[in-house]
Amino acid sequence: MKRLIEVLAILLALGLPVAAQSEYPDRDRDRDYSHSQNTMTPEDQRAFNSEFDEWQRARARNDRDDIDEHARRMQEIMERNNIPPDTPFEAIASANGDGAFQGGREYQRFSPEDQSHFDRIYDHWLESRRRHDRNDIEKDERRMQDMMARYDIPRDVPYDDLTSHVRRY
Repeated sequence: MKRLIEVLAILLALGLPVAAQSEYPDRDRDRDYSHSQNTMTPEDQRAFNSEFDEWQRARARNDRDDIDEHARRMQEIMERNNIPPDTPFEAIASANGDGAFQGGREYQRFSPEDQSHFDRIYDHWLESRRRHDRNDIEKDERRMQDMMARYDIPRDVPYDDLTSHVRRY
């Protein structure tokens, strides 16, 4: 009996890592979503972009009801235009060139309110850097990183790429 338990333990130890691996590893990373490009009428594209913007604002507020409502409307537009349901909203919203694209990276745009807030934090961060105020620099960086995280913007995107105003040198 002891030998049987040892054999089962070894088989379990060897089998778990294999079972944990997906049949399709990183399928979304390598997936080509270009089929969503230019497949909508201009009216549907505008409607989708509008719903997408509202969906982002609802996500920033963490308003579950609004998130679901706008997601449902975007899915209806996708279905009407024969776009696969697993296509990310971001791939479709940026199809008309309105998506935020900076430095070879694509990411969600801030809501207008959050963009204004980010710009103010960024301006304060620049001033803190000019004054060499380490405490304020760190505080402002944390605040900007928190906002970026809410919008799934990678940490390595430069802050000045996210501001809405022209850089002041």
